[in-house]
Amino acid sequence: MCIAARVLGAGFLLPAAAWATCWDEAGRGHGIDPLLLKAIAWKESRGWTGAVGPRLRDGNRALGLMQINTIHLPSLARFGIGREQLFDACTSQKVGAWVLANCIQRFGATWKAVGCYYAGPASTNHSAQAAYVRDVQRFYEGYRWQAAAAPVQVASLQGQ
Repeated sequence: MCIAARVLGAGFLLPAAAWATCWDEAGRGHGIDPLLLKAIAWKESRGWTGAVGPRLRDGNRALGLMQINTIHLPSLARFGIGREQLFDACTSQKVGAWVLANCIQRFGATWKAVGCYYAGPASTNHSAQAAYVRDVQRFYEGYRWQAAAAPVQVASLQGQ
């Protein structure tokens, strides 16, 4: 699928009021488990939307909740997404899903795709990717456990 269809199909330009559903929409837009996206976000920024990574050797930086590498800014600019928008939680989630979807397209729905999210598709730093993946797996399992253990809301029968 072309980049325009993927970006527009993911609904990148949702209003901030829709934040509560952004994880689900970001995941659904690319066929990715929202809990995996949350695990990546926790690994990347510990949930901080204002996170700014150190300057990398190539001059780029990672920004926002999902730590989106500024190398993506030229592609994102075509859709009205600039540097400042990456500090919006919902936008960051959707761009993060788009980045991961590109890695999945390249490497399949494997943990290697998660390593690609961290290091980029051309990286040969396998040990750094493996350490990153182990952390994301641990956070992912934690989110899955929390989701499975969440109590089911039942309507009260009192007063009837």
